[in-house]
Amino acid sequence: MKRALIRLSLIIWILAGTVVLARFLILHHDLFPPFPETWAIWLINLYGSRNGEELADLEILVALGLALSAILTVTTLGWLVWRHVHRPAPA
Repeated sequence: MKRALIRLSLIIWILAGTVVLARFLILHHDLFPPFPETWAIWLINLYGSRNGEELADLEILVALGLALSAILTVTTLGWLVWRHVHRPAPA
């Protein structure tokens, strides 16, 4: 039961953290460096955006992708540090 609760907490943390960070990225985009224009044009062509609504959808998808990768990286690094700190001493 404890293991299931830990896994559920981890899933909730990843999903909530991703949504909150993606929202922050979208609302405060001026705090971060802009995407290279060629990469943005390539993504727009790849996605097939033809109007502003589809461009907004693409912006949300990119923000969610960046946020998910950042949250997973931070969570993995935190887990590795936790394991390293709480490793039993060698005998």
